[in-house]
Amino acid sequence: MVVRLSPAIVTVCGLAIMLFGSVAPTSAHEPVRLDPNRATPGIRLELIEVPQAATNGSQAPGYRLAVAGLPTGVIFSVWTKHFGHGFHEVASGFRVDGAGRLVSVQSDGVEGPRYLDQIVLQPEVYPRGANWQVAVASADRTITGFATVIPRPLVAQGGPCTVSLELVSHRGLRFLTSGSGFAPGENVIVESRYSGRVSQGQRRVSAAGLLPSELISHAAIGDDRDARYSVKGRHCEVTLDYKWGDPGLLGR
Repeated sequence: MVVRLSPAIVTVCGLAIMLFGSVAPTSAHEPVRLDPNRATPGIRLELIEVPQAATNGSQAPGYRLAVAGLPTGVIFSVWTKHFGHGFHEVASGFRVDGAGRLVSVQSDGVEGPRYLDQIVLQPEVYPRGANWQVAVASADRTITGFATVIPRPLVAQGGPCTVSLELVSHRGLRFLTSGSGFAPGENVIVESRYSGRVSQGQRRVSAAGLLPSELISHAAIGDDRDARYSVKGRHCEVTLDYKWGDPGLLGR
């Protein structure tokens, strides 16, 4: 017998959760301090992006959570951390079954098993370049695993070269740069422009073709919130236009 389940969409703490087989998320909780730097060794979490058709065309993609390495006999919850906020619990009551999958132990009046990997997790509105974190944790927080993605990357490509910016300021004022695909050991010209200001310098690419990271900071001058970051090498030139400040935080 084939049972077809229609997806339901639930919004919790700024998170859209598409439920296939229905696992009810918990109600809003106060943020909890979970430290990705203290993840339990051996636990692996991966956020796998789903096709856009499964997320109703939202700007931010949806993800399925793949988990490995969790012990049996322990109840786990799922937590998400929106940029600039703490972790909030979005689903609870999971244990590892005999096949190694996380299945809900809560009945909620739904027949059949309800698996974590059937849930699509999705941040609703998200700033470009900001990271989003998902955690799985035991009730006493002694067993934890984490996964991090950037749902809406700030990235540009020119030939074999790619540059990207990661938003690292909760006010939208600072970005961490990265780049790859440049000629190993070459000197490139890096330029940052915003509000009529221009900063230019030379950077030496690593033997692996990676651009040294640097922190770009912006300060308000007038109302202009447009910026440009560009890198020019021997074989490629990459330019990335972006918004900073409030327009950047609003996901534009």
